[in-house]
Amino acid sequence: MVEVQKEWVEMIISNNIKKHREAQHFTQEELANRMHISRQSISKWERGDALPSIENLIALSELLDLSLDELILNKEDLPLPLNYGKLKSKRVFLYWMFFPMLLILSGLFSLKDLENAFIPILVGLWLGGMVQAIGMIDLRRMFTYFTVTKSGIEFFSPKIYCPSIIREILALFNKRSTRFILYSEISKMVIYFDNTGFEGHGTTVAYRPRQYFYNREFFELHLYLKNGEVICLNLDRAFFPDSNERMYFCPMFDYFESRGIQIIDNYNVLKSIKKEYSIIEEAYKLKEKQNN
Repeated sequence: MVEVQKEWVEMIISNNIKKHREAQHFTQEELANRMHISRQSISKWERGDALPSIENLIALSELLDLSLDELILNKEDLPLPLNYGKLKSKRVFLYWMFFPMLLILSGLFSLKDLENAFIPILVGLWLGGMVQAIGMIDLRRMFTYFTVTKSGIEFFSPKIYCPSIIREILALFNKRSTRFILYSEISKMVIYFDNTGFEGHGTTVAYRPRQYFYNREFFELHLYLKNGEVICLNLDRAFFPDSNERMYFCPMFDYFESRGIQIIDNYNVLKSIKKEYSIIEEAYKLKEKQNN
């Protein structure tokens, strides 16, 4: 059994060294020169004929821009940068918002005639607001998504108020106000799920199955910074089983942990996703257990 485990570890490390060396566009010779060792040593590691020493593992992790966990563990790959929650295609936005945008643009091009210009602009904004309110898709994802990178997290951070439809139009041209936080600035992350339930309008509903983005429970990632600031990021896309966000949810938090960040998951979200349970059902079961 011990021999099998050793062979398994050797295979994982050898595969990871080769994969990440190629990802960094190093030849075996170039990597060996940077580590001040022979090319044959790199070749042996990648074939699984030998294991790197602790000192060499540390050097490899630095040169390949990896944590030691990423280098020696067989965790599912997390493609970086990862845009969490971003609308996949701008065509979706154009499909839903073409007519409101047409009215707004026609009004903007008619500003010389103020009396006739404001009517199409106002009607366009109103129609756009209605689409936002009753649509099956959260078009705000054009600008509210966050990006996980190797060094930190970039997220939407508006400086002034602006209607959502205007922000969405700007996002069509890749214009949005963002802020970047380094992992070293984060003390802990909390996965927050609002399982307090929804009583509805004069009903006794304990909780509601979520179909529309505007009436779901809050499902957020709270970043607690070392300066005392708390930043809230939306995690809703993990509700959808076929989404990339659901697929990479657990690897994403594995990656955060590998960067030395404490992860707090009081609602068992990570466990639910790993076991393919319903996030909502499991969170409310947890609430029932706590109340009993």
